[in-house]
Amino acid sequence: MIELIGVSKEFKNGGKKIIAAKDVSLKVEEGEIYGIIGLSGAGKSTLIRCINRLEEPTSGQIIVDGVDITSLNKNELRESRKDIGMIFQHFNLLAQKTVYENIAFPLKLKNMNKKEIENRVDELLKIIELEDKKYSYPSQLSGGQKQRVAIARAIATNPKVLLSDEGTSALDPKTTHSILKLLQDIRNKFNITIIMITHQMEVVKEVCDRVAIMENGEIIEENTVETLFSNPRTKTAKTFINTMSTDIEEDIINPGDFKGKIYRLTYLGDSAGRPLISRLSREYNIDVNILSGNINKLQSNNVGYLIVELEGSELEIQRAIEFLNYNKVNMEVI
Repeated sequence: MIELIGVSKEFKNGGKKIIAAKDVSLKVEEGEIYGIIGLSGAGKSTLIRCINRLEEPTSGQIIVDGVDITSLNKNELRESRKDIGMIFQHFNLLAQKTVYENIAFPLKLKNMNKKEIENRVDELLKIIELEDKKYSYPSQLSGGQKQRVAIARAIATNPKVLLSDEGTSALDPKTTHSILKLLQDIRNKFNITIIMITHQMEVVKEVCDRVAIMENGEIIEENTVETLFSNPRTKTAKTFINTMSTDIEEDIINPGDFKGKIYRLTYLGDSAGRPLISRLSREYNIDVNILSGNINKLQSNNVGYLIVELEGSELEIQRAIEFLNYNKVNMEVI
């Protein structure tokens, strides 16, 4: 559905070249919610703005539904953008227009007649559950309501793709959850392909099917959300996950402060709900000291985390590790 091939974006700042995106290649399937996460300055917002050419890529190809949009002229691009909706962190609503007028705006640009516009706006207001705000102005809405209106406006013309540039960053956790649920419902109802730029791992956990991690303009890791949470490969991925998966940061754990060895355990699905750790002390001659732990509930699975100290003979610890591995628990020495 969406394919980026060797996409790069360079800026000039006082004669100095800044590389915001460097040789990025990725593929997003139709109907997928695809997350791109990274710290501030990683290049993720620049990358998503290249997808609809709000930023012109310096090099590379961007193929959307079989069309290389980097090859389009201005008129062709304007037509192609009708299939690409976009929502922003700060909503970008027209302050002097009502909710109805904001949602109707892209429909008027399509020269739809008044009755068609009214029917479509009413349909969208029902979807976003704001029928009673039809004639309200943005200043009369909460942040979550503003984002719902922005989403309705973005999907008004039935686009095939929806781009979200930090669409939940300005919202509180409860409102974020409701917006993410709305986006999931929209994807399921209309089969819209969604790309979400975020720095919030909670967003990735809750709605994304796959995720890419950006750092210094490059994709450094890409995987399904489940695999990323259970077996992150890069330090950046581990840092993102650790900030929400444990009560104690691994970086402040000094193995020299403990008699035994320190391990980070990751376990999926059924294993996350089974008392495997309690069995270690009963069935093997070792002591288990739990330093930190948590369970993350993903869309289709659970991923559990523990940081533990194991004390005992090398033989007994090895037997315990084999038992955990057999039960699909990944172990990493800290």
